Amino acid sequence: MNIPHHDRRDLTREILDLIDLRQVFTDIHIEQDRPIMIKTPRGWLAVGEEPVLLEEMVPTLESIESDWENFLQHGAIDRPFVLTRCRLRCNIYRTYGGRKLVISIRRLPLQPLALDKLGLPAYVRTMIESPKGLVLVTGPTGSGKTTTIASMLDYINHTRNGHIVTIEEPIEYELESHTSIVSQREVPTDAPSFTAGLREALRQKADVIMVGEIRDPDTAETALQASESGHLVLATMHTGSAVGTLTRLLSFFPPEHRERYATSLANSLIGVVCQCLVPTQDGENFVLASELLFNNNQQISPMLVDPTKVPLIGDLLKRKHDNMSRLLNEHLASLVAKNICTARDVMRTTYNRMELHDMLQAIVPR
Repeated sequence: MNIPHHDRRDLTREILDLIDLRQVFTDIHIEQDRPIMIKTPRGWLAVGEEPVLLEEMVPTLESIESDWENFLQHGAIDRPFVLTRCRLRCNIYRTYGGRKLVISIRRLPLQPLALDKLGLPAYVRTMIESPKGLVLVTGPTGSGKTTTIASMLDYINHTRNGHIVTIEEPIEYELESHTSIVSQREVPTDAPSFTAGLREALRQKADVIMVGEIRDPDTAETALQASESGHLVLATMHTGSAVGTLTRLLSFFPPEHRERYATSLANSLIGVVCQCLVPTQDGENFVLASELLFNNNQQISPMLVDPTKVPLIGDLLKRKHDNMSRLLNEHLASLVAKNICTARDVMRTTYNRMELHDMLQAIVPR
């Protein structure tokens, strides 16, 4: 049945209206023949009951990518879609043997958040005030890593006179040059890969380099080289703990070379920010919880060089050796103690449930 044109819903207008809602959500999921869904702090929620028809999706698809049908034959389409009030990262893909289409949309503000508005302690900025070395921002998908890195770069961009080169896939926040020069490069259009982009950045007189993600040995090796040779390198990884991040980074290298790279990491590591988002008690918002590892006085460097001692870094975090580093569980327990988050939600977030359970027992009577 053909729907008369005047009755057809305006999907782009609905997306705009959703974005203007006061309700907190991170993603919009538009699947052919199903109602629109949004991802709230407590999970996915349907918006209305009307399923979206293919013909209603077409104008939106065309505004994201005019040649969408052709591109979809070669796989999913990943495109930014800039509106007046925000940037959307859109991923268009087929499901069910090509019978259905899905538009997955992530919402990002146009401007990065100020560093002090993220929910990280103010002293985190000491990490990025360092002229050279490696800062890793890690956490699962959807934990706000992109937002944190953008805020850090924005802070550097306003406080330092240098050249910032980013290698991203895709570019999510567009940064204007302030006291620094900013060159944002997108994989695969501006650079064929993260590794190639990183190598080129070393010849582009970069002072600060941001790598979208370290996910292979080449990128890991080049990031270490860059941070050792006088650049400040910011990079993300999909790891859930500070110790897990360092173990994973070193696991990229074959055992016979690991000592060399461990020494390189020991020389260049400034710190790790491992983060996740937890729903607030009322389920209406998110709060950022973080595990922080600082290597200010090279105090964890000796442990990095000896592979048997890497797991002991966790004990060092527990002992609060520098009043700045902290375990994720300490932060999660404090969020429950302050009635910001529920015990149930923080238990879902932690990577060490037994330890957190014991910590929470000590907090309550509830």
